[in-house]
Amino acid sequence: MPYFCKSETFTPHPQSEIANAVGINQNPLVHGNKGPVNVSFSSHIYNETVNFFSALNELQMPVSYDPNDGATAGASFLPLALNPANQTRCDARSAYFEPYAMRPNLWVSTDQHVTRILFEGGSGNPNTTTPTPGDSSVGQGSSFSRPDGLFSNITQNGIASRRRMFRPVYCILDSLKQRLGMRKRQPTNTPVTSVGGLLRANGVEFASAASELRRNITAVREIIVAAGALHTPQVLKLSGLGPANELQSLQIPVLVDLPGVGMNLQDHALVGVFCKCQASRRETTLTTLSDPYQKPTSFTSVQIASNYSLMSQFGATYQANRTGPWTAGPPDGNAFPALSVLTNRSFSIITKAQTQKAIDYLPPDVHQNVIAGFEAQRQLLIKALQDPKRAAYELLNFNYGAFSNVNMRPFSRSTVKLSSSRPFDPPLIDPRYGSNPVDLEVLLASIVYNRQVLGTTSMKLLEPLQLNPRPNATDQEILQFIKANIQTEFHPSGTCAMLPLDLGGVVDPQLLVYGTQNLRIVDASIMPVIPASHLQAVVYGVAEKVGS
Repeated sequence: MPYFCKSETFTPHPQSEIANAVGINQNPLVHGNKGPVNVSFSSHIYNETVNFFSALNELQMPVSYDPNDGATAGASFLPLALNPANQTRCDARSAYFEPYAMRPNLWVSTDQHVTRILFEGGSGNPNTTTPTPGDSSVGQGSSFSRPDGLFSNITQNGIASRRRMFRPVYCILDSLKQRLGMRKRQPTNTPVTSVGGLLRANGVEFASAASELRRNITAVREIIVAAGALHTPQVLKLSGLGPANELQSLQIPVLVDLPGVGMNLQDHALVGVFCKCQASRRETTLTTLSDPYQKPTSFTSVQIASNYSLMSQFGATYQANRTGPWTAGPPDGNAFPALSVLTNRSFSIITKAQTQKAIDYLPPDVHQNVIAGFEAQRQLLIKALQDPKRAAYELLNFNYGAFSNVNMRPFSRSTVKLSSSRPFDPPLIDPRYGSNPVDLEVLLASIVYNRQVLGTTSMKLLEPLQLNPRPNATDQEILQFIKANIQTEFHPSGTCAMLPLDLGGVVDPQLLVYGTQNLRIVDASIMPVIPASHLQAVVYGVAEKVGS
């Protein structure tokens, strides 16, 4: 919690009537007020959101709480990463980069692609010596002597030597030029020798394109990889850290045999359920509203998006005074129900999860350590599903009776593998959504529960008509609909898990890659089990802890 708070500056919602109507309960004790990320509420709330929260109240689902308090099962109007002063998104660039861009000890090189991490002084695996890669198939690139602008966009470099922390920018640029290797890599059979069995990362090889010259930049202390759950395992494998059989099949020398790299991929699988709002006037319980668009005759987000005249009108309003629908996203209110709200279906889902074996639905040819790690995860997931205070799925409200149902505690596990030994070839991503039938059962039960939400007095005021799947669809028809429409919520994680090595782990509690002295990973790939939440704040919290 301290690191979540450290990352944010929280601004409470200023309008108590609206806050009460949509379940905003703000506890300042679980929020930060001095962090780089602005967290606040949109100035616009769609009227239909009030109906949604009223419907959940009718169904006795917990509403009006601060999810940062720890109890997550229920519904709440969540804050956004939003600057309250101008109603613009606060992202990692505006929060963590732009305020510090002119620091003399910071460099960033854009439009570059890391091809591998360079090591010295250890084999990673005790009692082994492995030749370094001998790939010389790189193109002729530009050098610093050429006035073609290459590397003119380098302004910072996070792995510059701490000994040069306060040198003027032109001196750092000069020293960076000296440290960059401008030559083609030549084949080598020099072994990586063992020093305590641990590799030391001493640099990164990179290029702007597959046809361009590859360059090296050295590191004095540490290297941090933050390429995300899909590309961090690719970088590690190309560097010789990963499952030995996969690397050997691509003739990549194995420096550290880490079976967990690229395994354990998890995501929140999403299925959209579409309705048509038939009401000519969308009712609301609010009587005094400051925003001109928050009226019973207001438009839904879909109507706005499909109407050029409305978009132009609302765009002009946003540019003039930073109000209106442009300050809000289409999903306007979320619920994170516990599995227990699904009543008679929850018991059968938990029973199915309990009677499975860890190996039953994992990808083929999984290493025994990875299997053991999933068994430990499986027990935690079952315990979470049994807890009425912990979320099992997410119900995203799209303001007009349409929902997205999202599985928050997936049992399915997926993979990220190399497509080749060529760094510029994209990795092979096998999402395997719904490969474990427990996930499909959770989504099925949650979509059936939507009928109860739409059947409440509050939602009936909108006269919603469920279009797809149809209202009286059978379980088998809904399952077919799920399989045909399941997709990502853009939360990939878990592919370099922080677990013990014998459970398929890739990094230790200090986020150091096993078998190395100074290589850390700081991104969503280190999460052993995906949190039942959106991941942005989690990644910020992890980074703040490492930075401290």
